[in-house]
Formats: sequence, structure tokens, C-alpha cells
Amino acid sequence: MYSTSYLLFQSLTAVALGDALGVPVQFEEREKLLESPVDTMLGHRAFDVPKGTWSDDTSLSIASLVSLSLGFNLNDLMTRYSQWYHFGDYTPFGTAFDIGKTTKDAIKRFDKGITPELCGGNDEMDNGNGALMRMMPLAFFILTDYRHYQFNDQVASLVHRFTATTHRHPRSLVASGILINVIIRVIQNPNKYAMLRAIQEALDYYKGKNQFKDQVPYFEQLGDSGFLRQTSTQIKSSAYVVDTLNSVFWCLFNSEQYFVAVKRAVNLGHDADTIGSITSMLASLLYAPVTFPPNWLKDLKGRGQIKIAVSFALLSNYF
Repeated sequence: MYSTSYLLFQSLTAVALGDALGVPVQFEEREKLLESPVDTMLGHRAFDVPKGTWSDDTSLSIASLVSLSLGFNLNDLMTRYSQWYHFGDYTPFGTAFDIGKTTKDAIKRFDKGITPELCGGNDEMDNGNGALMRMMPLAFFILTDYRHYQFNDQVASLVHRFTATTHRHPRSLVASGILINVIIRVIQNPNKYAMLRAIQEALDYYKGKNQFKDQVPYFEQLGDSGFLRQTSTQIKSSAYVVDTLNSVFWCLFNSEQYFVAVKRAVNLGHDADTIGSITSMLASLLYAPVTFPPNWLKDLKGRGQIKIAVSFALLSNYF
């Protein structure tokens, strides 16, 4: 197992790389991308931003990491999300963009004085991937705090409270639990079979919980290697939490190298930045040590902010 400092820096950089690679082609149809696949940073397409610019996925991950470096405090967490939304904190150029409606609504509720754990949307349509995109810092926080880690009630409660600040529907809570367990188990044992076992471990936990067992069928395909071996035409790459996890694990299962997995993710189209970001983060752990493509790193904006956030975390008592 590599050092926490190495893996934390690698995975946060990977979040930003996948995010920035996918930002320009967000919302694009897969057929168009198959004709001209993305394999380098682009600018001024889906959004009028320079190449290498990352969006909410990385901003919320950095804000989460900084907050968790001071302890698990959801008021502090939501304050930082609010600062990002209103003032452009944790962004490359001082402006927040590409903000999901459910996350935006949650921040507005917090601004009005709603308790953080009740800010998240709880409707069927509030199951976007805005919480999934910020799970990586929490996984490291949990792993360093629980030396004999198990996906149990204590861990699940922490994940659910963290998720509920923006996404409170039970399906989103389960999705976050699955992703957290996968991140941690892949850090502990970086191979695809550990990833599949981690998915099943989380699903088995939720099957035993009355408030969540009805959500398990939405995710059971993730532990099925046959599902993961399907052609890409069967994979939907939308912002819906189920589609996002399907896409991420499909890309990882069908790739043997970091940059191949990330390019697969981005070229699925539609919600390319978040799927690219989560895939990039997990691939950097799955295939560690990873050498990032030099041209991706060269064009990546805000690298200094990533270094500062990781350094701050490593100087804290929580990482």
C-alpha cells in the first residue's frame, strides 16, 4: 500500500484531470465523440472556459478535503460549498459553473438556516451524481480514522450524513455507500476483483437494512461481471446515480491502464466530466503508481490549489 500522502495527491489530481478532460464535451452525444474521440484537453466548447479548467466535481472535492481536514463538521462543509457557489472559492478562476440543481437547491436551503443534514433533496428526481463527485476525501478521512475498517453502521451513518447535505434520497445514500467502500477497498487492495467484492460487500450490508433494501435492486448489476462486459451501447452515461456508477465501473472493468479508462469514460459523452472524474480517481488508485499523461498535466489549471489542499490535509490531525 502506498503512503496516504502519495495516494491523496494522486487521487485529487486525478479527480481534476478527469473533470477537466470531460468539461468541454459534457452533454455531447456518444456517436459524435466516437467519430472524433477526446484524448487531450480542449477549451471553449460546452462552456466558455480555457482548456484544462475543472468544474464542480473538483471544486466540491477540494472544499470537502479542506473541511474534513478540520474534522467532521457539516456546518463547516456547507459553509464552504456556499462560498464556492456564491464567491467562486475552490475554482481555477474565481467563478463557479456547471452547478447541479439539487446541489444548488441544497446550498440555498443552508443559506436560509436549514440544518445541513436536512438540506439535501429527497425526491425521486434528486438522485443526480452531485454527492458522488465529492466522496473521495471522505473515503480517506474514514480510512485514516478506522484502522480496522469495515463497512458497518458507524461508517454508513457517516457516509449518509455527508451525502444528505445535498442528496437525501435513500438511493443516493446507497450509491455513496457503494462508492466509498470501493474507494477504500481499492486503496487497501488495488485490483478489479477487490473492486467487485467491495461492491458486493456494500450491497449485502444494504440488503439487511429495512430502510435501504428496496434500493438494492437498482445497483445489483454492478456486482455482475456479465453486465460489466456488455458493449458500451448498453451503458447510459447520464447524471443519474445509477447510470453514473454503471458507467464508471464499466470503464474500469473494461480497461487495463489508467489513461484508457479515463478516455473511455469521457468519450461516453453526456455527463462526461463527472463520469470522467470519478473514473479517473478510481483508476489512479486501481493502477497505482500512475504516470499521468504529461500533456494533460501541462494544461491542467489550478494545480497549485490541489497541492495546497493536500498539504493542508496532511498537516491536520485527521489525515
